[in-house]
Amino acid sequence: MTATAVIEVFVHWFAFCPNPACAYHHEAPASPWAYAIGWYATKAFGKVRRFRCTRCGKSFSTQTFSTHYYLKRIVSYRDVLYRLAGGESLRGMSRALGCSLSLLTTRIDRLARQGIALHARMLRARRSKEDICIDGFVSFDCSQYFPSEIPIAVGRTSGFVLDVSHCTRWRSGSMRQDQKAKAKALYSKIRLERGGIGRSFREVLATSLALQPPQPQRPFVLITDEKPDYARVVRRLAAYWGEGEGRLVHLTISSYLPRTIHNPLFSSNYTDRELRKDLANHHRESVCFNRNVANGMLRLWAYLMWHNYLKPYRIRWPKGRRPATHAEASGIDATALENVYRSFFEERAFLTRSPLSPTMARSWKKEWRTPGQAKAEYLPKLALG
Repeated sequence: MTATAVIEVFVHWFAFCPNPACAYHHEAPASPWAYAIGWYATKAFGKVRRFRCTRCGKSFSTQTFSTHYYLKRIVSYRDVLYRLAGGESLRGMSRALGCSLSLLTTRIDRLARQGIALHARMLRARRSKEDICIDGFVSFDCSQYFPSEIPIAVGRTSGFVLDVSHCTRWRSGSMRQDQKAKAKALYSKIRLERGGIGRSFREVLATSLALQPPQPQRPFVLITDEKPDYARVVRRLAAYWGEGEGRLVHLTISSYLPRTIHNPLFSSNYTDRELRKDLANHHRESVCFNRNVANGMLRLWAYLMWHNYLKPYRIRWPKGRRPATHAEASGIDATALENVYRSFFEERAFLTRSPLSPTMARSWKKEWRTPGQAKAEYLPKLALG
């Protein structure tokens, strides 16, 4: 190989090696470390260059770092996201985009993983120490005999969503005799988690406490409704009793109070209203509902990323001022958000490079179980990279 050829080969540089077992996966040198080894032809993207890592010897292509990796057809992620946030059903979107339902579900799964990775990275840049509201958003999966409780941790003043979890519980409220008989037959065949509401609340609370631990000069202020499950979890925490350097203060708000902006739980009520309004699978009295819990949670994460990083914090802004997002209102610097569009829609996120909370990781890996489903969800190998 001539000197000229060597120069042409080593002109390419990537931020990291896509091989999780490589030493360059988390931290690569500032100088070029991969050399070109050829190209291959595709119908969707034309000629694609291939490279080889000088450290591990594994080969990869430019498409390895793209959100369109391993896809055979290009569908606009922006179009999918804005249709999803606009309340369109999956069937409606598939008809409008001229694609199959499975193709659309695959794109939403990728969007959600992109959003989860972006969110995990942005949480490190968050500087706000605002009060945290946690409330359970109630919907249902498969049928109304399997209500779902989705606790959502959100900043009181910014409306910035920190984390979400999920649990399936028994149907409550009044039922006719035939409904009671059907519920008894279903619950005898399908075992539901006991203490799921407390477990899911504890998970999002743990994420919130890790992000802004209580300090001597400023306690961690938690605002919830008067649900007994929440109080039981909080009372088991050492910080609630003032043990350690900081303290947790738990404020409970009655659910019967007017849900205005003056209500301390306004951010939770606002988020619940937006989810009910914007996501087709959470509309009231609709034929659209979650048939699969894992897919439903990924759709929720895709929507929440739009809510946090793309949607304006307030509709009305003073003339001449650029509308801020919920992320900026939460104390994330605007410079850290400059490349949100590219990170979200173009640059593929890797699980092994994303510091996820347990609930985020569970959503990423599709580990939420649908009631009555015995088999684990299918997860493509590329989602684990």
